[in-house]
Amino acid sequence: MILPAGTVSETVTNPQKEELFRYLASFLALIEIETECGHGFILNENGKLVGAYFKKNNYGIFRGKSAFLHLAIEATGTSESPKIFKVRKYTGEEFSRAVQIAQKEDLLINGTSPGVTASDPDIKINKSSKFAEYLNKTTLNKIKTLNGVIAVITFFDGFPIQCIGDADFEHVAASAEDLMREGTKIAQELKIGSLDQIILETDEKKFIIAPCGDLHLCVFTTADAHLGLIRVILKSIQSEIPVEISR
Repeated sequence: MILPAGTVSETVTNPQKEELFRYLASFLALIEIETECGHGFILNENGKLVGAYFKKNNYGIFRGKSAFLHLAIEATGTSESPKIFKVRKYTGEEFSRAVQIAQKEDLLINGTSPGVTASDPDIKINKSSKFAEYLNKTTLNKIKTLNGVIAVITFFDGFPIQCIGDADFEHVAASAEDLMREGTKIAQELKIGSLDQIILETDEKKFIIAPCGDLHLCVFTTADAHLGLIRVILKSIQSEIPVEISR
């Protein structure tokens, strides 16, 4: 895939400190992103996400909305990991050509991207990037250190976003997504309110899923794990997510 080269105007190594996303609100651009976990890009239209691509090292390729969430977390999750943002400004013609290529490659956040419909609202970069503040690697590691926790995963639309521990992450994320959809449907039919958490227990394992804004957090544990403590921690994380993100 070859996108228009544009004109390189900025190279940013600390997007939070240098307020990259606010800076992007005034022009059309392609933002190339390099992190220790992979590389990708987002198409920016005056601060609004149009398309995204992310190739995660030894893991796979993500497109559209799921790619953007990977990039948002990578960009703002921790200050220790190296990040390079290269901003390539586009003319109107270059941007139009880039959007056409993105559409052909299923990279658009609205339209042809898998799992995203044209009715989905536009995602603002500076809104969605706040997810990392509450669901970063530090938070996931704290949960992972709890007694009996096997794996901790954040996922979006059936795609794993961040994964810590020992599990078939893609299978877990896909199964958890199915479980959340059915649970939400049942809660609506029974008129018992919004779904807060889902718990699946067997003689061998426990599985907890908690909605966190547009993302979901799931925890895979042994049968003897302290379920009450884990649930309290998950509720605490959910309560910290700003109302505008939870909607």
